[in-house]
Amino acid sequence: MQSAILFGMRTRFTWRLRGYASCALLLSAAPVAVQAQAIEDPAHIAAAAEAFVLAQVPATAGVTSLIQAARLDPRLRLPKCGGALQAAWSPGSRPAARTNVVVTCRQGNAWRVNVPLTLRSRLDVLVLTAPAARGQTLAAGDLTTRSVEVDGLSHSYIRTPGEIEGRHLARPAPAGVPLQAAWFAADKMVKRGQQVTLVALAAGIQIRAPGRALGDAAAHERVRVQNLSSAKVVEGIVENATEVRVSP
Repeated sequence: MQSAILFGMRTRFTWRLRGYASCALLLSAAPVAVQAQAIEDPAHIAAAAEAFVLAQVPATAGVTSLIQAARLDPRLRLPKCGGALQAAWSPGSRPAARTNVVVTCRQGNAWRVNVPLTLRSRLDVLVLTAPAARGQTLAAGDLTTRSVEVDGLSHSYIRTPGEIEGRHLARPAPAGVPLQAAWFAADKMVKRGQQVTLVALAAGIQIRAPGRALGDAAAHERVRVQNLSSAKVVEGIVENATEVRVSP
């Protein structure tokens, strides 16, 4: 009886020791498992995407590009990349107010993830001091400069008065809003009924003849003109306020 009790105690003691040994084995292996499952920092992924877009945006004096990657899903746990992260445009994407970049890991545990981004520009633009009507030609007194942040790139906004010289508003424009190039149209340089000079170049010789415009046209636009010498109607390109270039 006493032997049986001793045997049972030894057996429980032995299993307890084995349990302790198993726990010790798990504890000693835990750092190795954690190290093998190192996760790529989402901030590194975002930085790779932002740096790529910034490199694709043309540098423009006086314009600061502001690029912000969207916050990645916190449930996304990508293995730590064994090399530098690579970034490229997602299919169909380009520098725009909202765009997408694919960030790729090609070393170790390979993976790729799509990163949405927003692009804004900080710059000085021209705004109206008072509302202006369609067809109005703006003077220096109608304009003032304002520092703004706008969506996307800056090339669609008017920054200097020289950009709208010889142009007029093709639509009404409110005060205080950044002026956009698309709001303007070229002034008509030649008007219907106006007398002009037809200019043609043949065999190195310039030929000139009087004509009358049959329509309105801006610089470098096509216009129909009647040759006053022959009464023939021709089509030419407006060179300036008095000359229309025609083919002989």
